[in-house]
Amino acid sequence: MFRGVSTFILGFLVVSVFGFAQEKSGTEIREPKGIYATFLLGSLANGAYSAAYDGQTDVPDYPYPALREKPTNDVIVRYLRKVLDDPNIAGLAPLIPWNLLNPNSPSDPVWESEAYSWEPLDDVFTAVDDWNRHHPKKTPKTIQLIVTAGFNSPGWVFGDIDRTALACTFLRDGLPCAASCDGLFVDEPPTTTIYSGCGYTTLFWETEGTVPAQLPLPLPWNTTYKNDWGNFLLALKHRIDKEPSSTAFVSIDIAGPTSSSTEMILPNAANQKPYETDGFLTLPSSGSGPAAVMVPDLTVAAAWNILLANNYVHPGPNYNSDGAFIEEWDNAIDLYGGIFSGITLTLTTTTDSLPTFPQPEGSPDPVPAPGFESDCYDPKPGPAMACAAVTEVLAYFTMPSVGGKNAKETQEDGLTSRDKVKDLSTNGIKWLAVSTKGSASPVLGGLQFGKSFSSQKLQGKGYIDMQLEGCPKYPKPCEGLTPAIALTNVLSRGFFPGTFYAPVYGASQTVHRGHFDYTDAPMNYLQVYSDDILYAEGLGSCPMVKITGSPSFDKKPNTSKCALTPSDPSYADSQNTEEELEGASVYLSLIAEQVP
Repeated sequence: MFRGVSTFILGFLVVSVFGFAQEKSGTEIREPKGIYATFLLGSLANGAYSAAYDGQTDVPDYPYPALREKPTNDVIVRYLRKVLDDPNIAGLAPLIPWNLLNPNSPSDPVWESEAYSWEPLDDVFTAVDDWNRHHPKKTPKTIQLIVTAGFNSPGWVFGDIDRTALACTFLRDGLPCAASCDGLFVDEPPTTTIYSGCGYTTLFWETEGTVPAQLPLPLPWNTTYKNDWGNFLLALKHRIDKEPSSTAFVSIDIAGPTSSSTEMILPNAANQKPYETDGFLTLPSSGSGPAAVMVPDLTVAAAWNILLANNYVHPGPNYNSDGAFIEEWDNAIDLYGGIFSGITLTLTTTTDSLPTFPQPEGSPDPVPAPGFESDCYDPKPGPAMACAAVTEVLAYFTMPSVGGKNAKETQEDGLTSRDKVKDLSTNGIKWLAVSTKGSASPVLGGLQFGKSFSSQKLQGKGYIDMQLEGCPKYPKPCEGLTPAIALTNVLSRGFFPGTFYAPVYGASQTVHRGHFDYTDAPMNYLQVYSDDILYAEGLGSCPMVKITGSPSFDKKPNTSKCALTPSDPSYADSQNTEEELEGASVYLSLIAEQVP
């Protein structure tokens, strides 16, 4: 565990380093620095609703209008204020689904006045503003936004796609036509429906959520989907500009051609495999009607090829390749660069990302973009193709002329204690940060924990999140693992190796792994789940209602019976966790890259 600096020296370093950062706060570009508390804003809002009306029966429906009512919002603000009270937390990084903030169509005259539900977003800014105003001599807390589209698109978007598909002039079974592409996957598509303008499918499984399901997924290239998403981002930007402490907003993840998160992930052979029937894809029972006969032996690659051939010239550069996905990621980067200004744009790469396609015999092997050869290590055709595609997007993203008047950073979501010798991965984030350090257009680096390191939630074969996150030999269990040890394992084996302060954690400042070769990587931030922050504060066993109270009937917060005390078995471990966060926070502030 971290033991290298006394509390007095730590305090001196925090004041000195953050004082300098505060002195420079007037710079044009805002960038994230430090440890951020990340959380699912939708889940937090759901829990806040329960706490706000604890024990009551006559309550507003969730999510609407409950999210527009003051009691729910008061609880969200109180909870986030408690998280922000941890001195080692630089700010908040909420994960926000599009459908949470934009449940109704802004172009529908019936729902226009209720198109947006900004209250949960307002709560994030209110909590940060409130904390900063009450601590004027402290370093201001900041906000990273992670707003997701894809499977998280609101229902009205699919209605828009239906209406704009070839003016919706065809009927099917007497009903207005729909722009679902599901009919492309049956042996004999209905002749009364035209599919050349289709824009979404329910064929693929959403695999990153709590309960996997076949949900509608907008196709990345669909014009209506992209227009609706762009209009939402414009509305989001205007809302942020009106928020209290709007300058606390420092970064936003790029999304759009995505599935469940902001990671560069779409349905592919790896993430769909657990849900296939006899090794092949099947439509949900309502997808194309009960009598529909599926295209035989439909693989993920074959399904994407059907969709690509339906939209692009066949054969062409966007058929049987990742060309269309690369193109749409480049478009998304341009979209964000045109809307946002003066902040940091985040591109979230991953090792298990895009669809891959079998190539004809004799075809050249996929190769990474020039200059990004270090990112791709796995020679197998599938991983090599996906990695090469991601590097093409990276090559575009890192061009100085791209991204508007913003800084840029790359991030990976999935940091654990296990060393990765995979394509891209944590090493890819650090390598790029080193490679661009000191340039006129540096690409900052950040990482997000894959799971909560203090959670006892069961996963997979009966292992808990803490084991998955903090056990270096997972899936074999680590005996005696505690949250503090799990955190130490991640910091010493995953986050700090290859950085200047790696020796403090028993690691090397230089990394030679796979094709990666780098030294002293500047890392700007680390995203840790808010539940882990509460554990470090001794509140890990406290229900939300104990932390926040229940404002609907003026029930005050009361953690006296759930907060850890020195006599509790976990008290020392909680204290050690806080100390580990303290050390990581200081070292992060010292190695972070400053945007010129």
